[in-house]
Amino acid sequence: MEELKTLIDLNQQERLNKFVKQDKYKYWLGGFIEGEGALVVSIVRNDKVKNRVRLQPEFNVVQHENGINILYSFKIIFDNLGSINKKSSSEKVWVYSIKGVQNIKNYVLPFFEKYVIEYSSKYRCNIFEEYCKIINTLDSNRNKAFDKNQLIELIKLVYTLNPEGKGKKRKRTLNEVISIINQDNVYTFNKFILSLINLFFILRDYMLNILSMNV
Repeated sequence: MEELKTLIDLNQQERLNKFVKQDKYKYWLGGFIEGEGALVVSIVRNDKVKNRVRLQPEFNVVQHENGINILYSFKIIFDNLGSINKKSSSEKVWVYSIKGVQNIKNYVLPFFEKYVIEYSSKYRCNIFEEYCKIINTLDSNRNKAFDKNQLIELIKLVYTLNPEGKGKKRKRTLNEVISIINQDNVYTFNKFILSLINLFFILRDYMLNILSMNV
């Protein structure tokens, strides 16, 4: 964080606070997203949740440290949410990232609708609409677990839009993710068997105690 502060002095911050209020500057940032930004949905394995995977939407922008002001501009526009961190694979490259269904829906998608989509070839209308569909589905299910078949269909759509993520292959193929989801039935059955075994030992110990008291 201290290194980031050295790249952005107080005068630059004041100028940025003025720039980000101008539509012309926001349209320029929208054009910048075309080459250096990405809307993605990560597939994260988590054995503690139903179906064993969860979806993590994210918007990120990459820039050399000479253009750190661009990343800071996005952070200001999105109500100071998200983070700016050095990219692990490069000493001079930084990444602005904002995650979470609510953040993407309330801040990123409205920005895209006004300043990006109309002039974008990367995010053609149908691609953006499908991404919005994913976000809205995640939002409507945020307080309940997905039905397994519904989750699989949603993940298929995610792989259609972001088959390899931003500049790198996904950790798992679509079939591997579906296999993890389908393991849920085996996992539940195994838990049931373990519960029966534990119950057996509890009952055994109880009966042994009863017998010892009667001796």
